[in-house]
Amino acid sequence: MAFPLLELVGIYLVWQTVGAWTLAWLAGALLAGFMLLVAEHLSFMSRLAEGMLNGRHPIELILASGQRFVAAVLLIVPGPLSDVLAVGLVLRSVPWPHPSRPARASAADGVIEGEFRRLD
Repeated sequence: MAFPLLELVGIYLVWQTVGAWTLAWLAGALLAGFMLLVAEHLSFMSRLAEGMLNGRHPIELILASGQRFVAAVLLIVPGPLSDVLAVGLVLRSVPWPHPSRPARASAADGVIEGEFRRLD
């Protein structure tokens, strides 16, 4: 019960600060939420397959997709608190490079790994 009340108070405070631009912000957040939801729906399987080919764990990919889904729903819910939480989830779900994880060599780079021994 407290979350919707906090959202209403937040909308009121934003309205007091920026006025009618609050409606544009709410509409933009709603549109961004729907766009993120559709984009996640359309790209989930290809992102999962690509990530697994690059050596990422499937659970890591599924959790990142779930975070983006929850962020989309939070953007659809009107209010500044849910929007801040949504932005945090989206930034957290972005696949940042892992320096400890070596990149997997692909066949397209022209390098074939193996051993050789010269026989005379």
